[in-house]
Amino acid sequence: MEASHLASVTLGRARNGEELRKLLAGGVPTSETYLVKPNWYSPHPANFTGAEALGILMDALDGRVVVVEGYSGDRHDGSMRLSSGGVKVNWRWLLKHPDWGWAKEDGTWDEIRRQDRWFLDHHGFTDVIGAHDAEYLNITEEIWSGRVEKPEEMKELVESRYSPVQHEQIYGFMPSKLWRLRGSPLVSLGRVKGCGGTYPSLTLKNLFGLVPDPYRSWWHGPKDRDLSRSIVDIAKLYASAFIIHGVCEAFSSYTVNDPGGEVRVPWGAYRVMKSDGFVAHGPSPVELDVVLCALIRVDPSKVGYLQLGEKEFGPYDKGAVAEASASSAKWFPS
Repeated sequence: MEASHLASVTLGRARNGEELRKLLAGGVPTSETYLVKPNWYSPHPANFTGAEALGILMDALDGRVVVVEGYSGDRHDGSMRLSSGGVKVNWRWLLKHPDWGWAKEDGTWDEIRRQDRWFLDHHGFTDVIGAHDAEYLNITEEIWSGRVEKPEEMKELVESRYSPVQHEQIYGFMPSKLWRLRGSPLVSLGRVKGCGGTYPSLTLKNLFGLVPDPYRSWWHGPKDRDLSRSIVDIAKLYASAFIIHGVCEAFSSYTVNDPGGEVRVPWGAYRVMKSDGFVAHGPSPVELDVVLCALIRVDPSKVGYLQLGEKEFGPYDKGAVAEASASSAKWFPS
């Protein structure tokens, strides 16, 4: 099995659970329970963690798996419309309204739930989660229902290790069901996407999905001025309670930013490229993601949340980034 190491990052190929298990050996800590955070932002082609990829990871882990994710307003069958007081709302409105209490009105919360069930069923997640006797825990449901740990206790925990968060609402985002599993490994299962782009979503940014808002416009801030801080702040909350380990996959495909690409999305266009089992993992999502950036021809020094993440979680090996850049064509030839 082909594998190489760049600082704390392991690169290799895996096409099934057994191959991935060997690649992860000595990396992901052994545990009775694993939390796995997939990337389920939207159902665009090759843009989310698929059921096959999730199944491969669960096959590779010797323990019970709890899949954790929040709702996403972009994860639906095309029919979802959000409204408050009977009036349709969009991300611009949401930017000014950080409190989602209105979602309980007009059946909006029920519609978000319905769309989530559609996503799980339509894309095979219900089946793969059931086949592995795993649990799916939606953190938005837990947080909106008030089943959370005391914010003041989370504040004390986070600030004993890291700098204070920008918005203290973050301290209220720890579901009690997850807190009872503190100390367990939390695998951020990212997707290789955005090759040749400028702001990739890999394993650190994947944790941004643990902010419960289905649309996170308020956490982006005007012109994305707060986005990097919000990504790192939610990561600090979870890194204070769990052992974070990043796994980023292109088991079968990856995306390349391309204005002429066959997939048109609200933020541009991309094309889908076939892959031969690529996977990378490491104990530091920051170091893992800067290496991945170099592999997919993105300058990590221009990715704000990675630079901020380095300040909070520790420095990364600049030499590993240079090595990754030199080997880019080996892993991602396009």
